[in-house]
Amino acid sequence: MATFLIGLLIAALAAVVSIIGMLIVRKKVGVARLASLHEVSGDMLSVVGTLYAVLLGFVVVDAMTHMQEMRITVEQEANAAANIYLVSEGLPSVMAKRMQDHCKEYVNVVTAVEWEAMKDGKAHDEAHELTWKMWREATKFQCDSEGLGAVKDRLLEELSNLSDNRRTRLVMAKHGVAPTMWIFLIIGGVFTVVFTYFFGLESTRAQAIMTGLIAITLSLNLFLVYLFGYPFRGDVAVYPDAFELDKRIFAEFHEKCKETDDCDAHDGKDNHKNESAVPQTN
Repeated sequence: MATFLIGLLIAALAAVVSIIGMLIVRKKVGVARLASLHEVSGDMLSVVGTLYAVLLGFVVVDAMTHMQEMRITVEQEANAAANIYLVSEGLPSVMAKRMQDHCKEYVNVVTAVEWEAMKDGKAHDEAHELTWKMWREATKFQCDSEGLGAVKDRLLEELSNLSDNRRTRLVMAKHGVAPTMWIFLIIGGVFTVVFTYFFGLESTRAQAIMTGLIAITLSLNLFLVYLFGYPFRGDVAVYPDAFELDKRIFAEFHEKCKETDDCDAHDGKDNHKNESAVPQTN
């Protein structure tokens, strides 16, 4: 909610400043002189306004696309984390418990710590370490049956998905709208508003209303660029809902297993074969 209030304040400030500028120009130049410039200023405003509208439209669409891609990336990363947890059930008990513990801790660290850090474009070292631990567990595991080999292959595939989407998420969190683009957008918006000053309407109130509306429209569009260009900030940010769903899956999975006796609940019993063959990866 605070973000939208900031947007409204920016729009109101832009309207006030633009109207003050318009009043100053009317006073300094004179309405009669401004009226004589209608034809030329109208043609120039059409060119400048069209070019700026095209640029601003492309930037807004690109920022919205960036936000949507970020949501998809987060969902794919969370899906991979859940799949790693579920696939690990097919491993020998000791290793399965280690993998699932790493997976649960990873999700907790991402949601509780790293998500806040990403607002500033940063990552968290503990999440990196947990990813490496899962890779070490999976790559050093020696398969002695075809079934375990299939489990390992799927585990490595999901770990690759997790790592790829994690890297994409962290890189995209660091890069929003380029400073150069902000300079062009702000200067273009100012020029567009200034061109409206060269119309000398008889009614000062009517011209003030039109100038204010143009300034509000442009400022709100620029604010949209900010909202969608930085996907981990503000009220419309990407939230870790998919990771929160993972926590529910982790919590409910073994309870369902106990009810149906379909899988090992890791309650201390040796339900997997060949557990002595599981290497300890320290």
